[in-house]
Amino acid sequence: MRATTALFLLLVLAYVVAILLFPASYISNLGFSSVSLLQGGRLWTAVTYVFAHADAFHLAFNLLFLYVFGNALESKVGATRLVSAFFAGGIAGVLLSIPFYPSDTTIIGASIAVSALVGAVIVLNPNAKSSPLFLYLPLGLLAVIYVIFNVFMLSYDQSGGVAWPSHIIGFAIGVVLGLEWRAKKPLGAS
Repeated sequence: MRATTALFLLLVLAYVVAILLFPASYISNLGFSSVSLLQGGRLWTAVTYVFAHADAFHLAFNLLFLYVFGNALESKVGATRLVSAFFAGGIAGVLLSIPFYPSDTTIIGASIAVSALVGAVIVLNPNAKSSPLFLYLPLGLLAVIYVIFNVFMLSYDQSGGVAWPSHIIGFAIGVVLGLEWRAKKPLGAS
C-alpha cells in the first residue's frame, strides 16, 4: 500500500536525518510537552513529535505496527483516510493526553498515531490476517491484546517512560473514526 509505505519511509528518513544532523537536540526540538506548547508557543511539536524516536528499537516497534495495521486499514479505506487517521490520531491523541503527564514531560514517537490505526482496524477490518511475525492472527484479536496490554501497563507500570494513556487515547480516536467511516458507505480508495 502506497500511503503506508510512504509513512513508513518518512518515519525512517526523519529518524536518520535527525540522528545525523541533530544528535544531541532533536528530541528537545521535535518532542511534545505541554509546557513548550503552552508557554513556548511551539505548536509544530504536536506534529513533529511523531517523527522523533528514542532509539532504533523504538522506531522499529512503531514501524512494525504501522506496516501491519496501516496496510490493513489502507486496503479498506484508502490512502487519504489512512493518512487522516494517522495524523488526527497523533495530534488529537497527544493534545488530549496533556492532563495525564507533568507539564515538562516530553513525548516522542509514532505510537499514538499508530494506535489510532489499530483502533480503526478493529472496527473496519478486524478479520484481516496479520503478518508471520504475529502468527497470522486476525488483526481484531491483536488489537484487543494491544489494548489489554496498554491498560495493564497503565495500571501497573510505575517506571514511566512510555505514554500508556496516550496509546489508549489514540486507539479510542481510531475507533471513533472507524465507526464514522463505517457509517458512511462505501469504503474504498479515496
